[in-house]
Amino acid sequence: MKKIFAILALIGIATVGVAQNIKAGLYDKQGNAVVVEAEPIVVNVTLRVATEQFKPGVYARYAQKYLGKRATLSEYSSIELLDAKLALGQAEKVAPKVEQETYSLPLPLNRVAATAQTTEEQAAATAEMIFSLRKHRLDLITGEAGENVFGAGLKAALDEIAHIEKECLDMFYGSKTATEQTHTFNITLSPDKTEYLVCRFSDKDGVVGADDLSGMPIVLKAETAPHKEYAELQPLGPKDKVSAEYIIVPQSKCSLVIGAELKGVVEFASPLYGAKSVVALPIK
Repeated sequence: MKKIFAILALIGIATVGVAQNIKAGLYDKQGNAVVVEAEPIVVNVTLRVATEQFKPGVYARYAQKYLGKRATLSEYSSIELLDAKLALGQAEKVAPKVEQETYSLPLPLNRVAATAQTTEEQAAATAEMIFSLRKHRLDLITGEAGENVFGAGLKAALDEIAHIEKECLDMFYGSKTATEQTHTFNITLSPDKTEYLVCRFSDKDGVVGADDLSGMPIVLKAETAPHKEYAELQPLGPKDKVSAEYIIVPQSKCSLVIGAELKGVVEFASPLYGAKSVVALPIK
């Protein structure tokens, strides 16, 4: 009996790392069986995508004239695949994250003039406001604005000046909106299939469907390592009358390929992918 336990220990070493995926069993030639149970293998693919949108300011064409620096006049957007990961098990979806506020509308200061103003006159007034804010900031910092603004009040005043100045500058130089979004795909593997088209990625539209040929394919590939040759396990002992058969599960892996680039690999073991039996014979 001690030798039987020794053989079981040997099999345990051969199948280390597999127990978390299967319930290994053994059975004998007389038909007393413990069935090997296997859970479906699910691989989750997580893609992290960043999108940046730029909208020019309403006074962009006057930036050079009143602020001395040219502004971008065209609206544009860019999409980038930041990261791609593989993991075993089913993953939850993550909500998109907005990193910056959207474009600010023109300030009310251009709407309180006693007479109608042209767009250029409004741009000139806004530029004047920017330089005035900067002078007031300096006066507050140097104490020229008086001795009654200090401590928390001074910080609040400087923060408000910075906020208004940014809104004014945005009207000349525009603003960007940056978002980050995570796309999760849970793929259930099948032993008779080795390749899965997860989705596609487009520089213009981001993550798109697998049937959208404008995008670059994102592919999950599965493969199983060839079985190792195991010597017959013996002996069970001179008094044992039956041979015991043990289940050996091969190592398999999934690879995530985007275009021609390998982005990640995850390994697993499951009897669904070609379990093999090894027989331990009794001493003759």
